[in-house]
Order: sequence, then C-alpha cells, then structure tokens
Amino acid sequence: MRISFSAYDNFNGCPLRYKFQYIDRILVPKKIELEFGSLMHNVVEYALKKDPIIPSLEELTKLYKDNFTKITFENDLKKSQYRGVGLDMIKTFHASLTPGLRDTIATEKRFYLPLNEKHTLSGAIDRIDKLPFGAYEVIDYKTNFKPKTQEDVDKDKQLGIYRYAVEKLWPEAKDVRLSLYFLRSNMKITTTRRDEEVEEVINDVIKTADQIEAEKEFAPKRNPLCDWCDFQHLCPLMKQKSNIDNSSPQEIDNIVEQYLDAHQKINELEPQIQTHFDSEKIEAFHHKKGVVTRSQNGKFSIRKNS
Repeated sequence: MRISFSAYDNFNGCPLRYKFQYIDRILVPKKIELEFGSLMHNVVEYALKKDPIIPSLEELTKLYKDNFTKITFENDLKKSQYRGVGLDMIKTFHASLTPGLRDTIATEKRFYLPLNEKHTLSGAIDRIDKLPFGAYEVIDYKTNFKPKTQEDVDKDKQLGIYRYAVEKLWPEAKDVRLSLYFLRSNMKITTTRRDEEVEEVINDVIKTADQIEAEKEFAPKRNPLCDWCDFQHLCPLMKQKSNIDNSSPQEIDNIVEQYLDAHQKINELEPQIQTHFDSEKIEAFHHKKGVVTRSQNGKFSIRKNS
C-alpha cells in the first residue's frame, strides 16, 4: 500500500478517522486554516522558484490578494484578521530571501519511495537547499499562529521521514539539517536525526501500514484532537456531543446528570474511606447495607447485603 505521514499519523491517532478520510473518502467542509495555509505555501513556492531572482514584495502581495478572495470566511472580522496576518507573513518572508547564499535544489518535491516489497512511502517537501559547505537542509514552512518548541521539533516524526527521503533521493547527502520555518513569527528551528532515529520511525511506518491492511474494525480512539475532528457527527464517541444543541430526551438527560453527580460524590468520599482503611489497617468495612472491600491496586468494590 502507499502510505504518507498524514495517513500514518491519522491511523495512530484514531483508526476510525483514518477510515472516514482515506477509505470512505467522506467529503467535509474546507477549513479556513487549511485553505489559508495552502495559499501561503503557494506564495512561498512561487517566490522560491524564482531563485536566484527575488520577486518584488508587490508581486507576492498581489498574488496573495488575488487568491485570498477565493477563501470563504464566516464573518468579516475573521476575514480581516487573516488578511492582515497573511500580509505580515509575506513581508517577513520576503525580507528573509537571500539568493546566492544557498542553492535551492527542489521546491514542493514529491517522493514515492519503496519501504519494502509491500509498501511505498509518499510525501512532499516544501524546500530542499544545498548549503555552501555541502550539507543539505530541508525547510518546511508553517503558518501556525504559535510556533513549536525546540523539544517538539527534535521529536517531530515527519522530519525523520524527510531525512529518509532526502538520503534516498540524493545518496550523496550525508549531512542533512531539518528545519521548520514559522512564517508568522519569522522563526526557524533546526534539528537533525541520528540513523537509528530514522530507522525507528520508518519501521513504525511499515508496522502501521501492516496494521492498516489487517484492520477490520477501525474502532474510534479518543485523542486530543477529538473536539476538532471533521467526523464528529459520525463518530460513536462524539456524535451525541455534535448534536447536543438539539438536546436529548429529558429522561435520559436527567439520568446521566444523576450518574455524573453520583460519581462526583464517590470521588469526594473515596479519599476519606482510604484514609480510614489506612489508619485502622483494614481492607474491608462491614456495614449493615453491605461490605466495601479494597483491592491490592487500591480500588474499592461493593457487595450489597440481600
């Protein structure tokens, strides 16, 4: 099978989201953030392909404005905010262009590389430069409002995949630098990868591809991105929440409320019971209504008297 970093990341985050996106190919509304990011990447790519000539700031600004009108915003305020942010990014990016100091050997470089006899790795790299001292540098442009930390970049698995790709495409590349360039803050964070780190992420991609091919259930998996998932209305973990404004029947709503209140009360009482068990050196409390027993892992179980 052909697997990209996005597919690899999606499946490990939530198999059901992977199924909806890559197997069922369910269409979802375009997100403003993605459309804006795509526009900024197009402007950057246009400028880089002019190297060693620097296009004027006016030229880049016109390209941006002409295509910005194609993005649909929910209100004029958000449209104005994004428009201003984009113009600032272009000014910052244009000021950073320094032709002649490095050789840009590829932009938006697509790759399809065999991982083994079964799987192929696909992807695209924003920019690859050959530096004056012989090293290669991958630059991935980001439009994030908040840049990542150095620690995040050092652990970024996609950058490990990029190093693998560069060394396969340019076998002479023995020194590969990996950079994320955050356009809004004009910040570039650079890292490297050891051979064993690259091998580890590639083996994990192969393992994931095998799991995808063998998967039957594609069960949902709760993760930090659930609240922003495009498929909440289809997911058994989230679809009730996505319809919460229509309200549930009053009876079940009351039952769930009582259930949550009961758990809250349990959470308040259990520490007090734990303290009593510890002080009295007991593991069970016999009450006229039943017995509360503490297991070795500290959890309580209840046996009610008939």
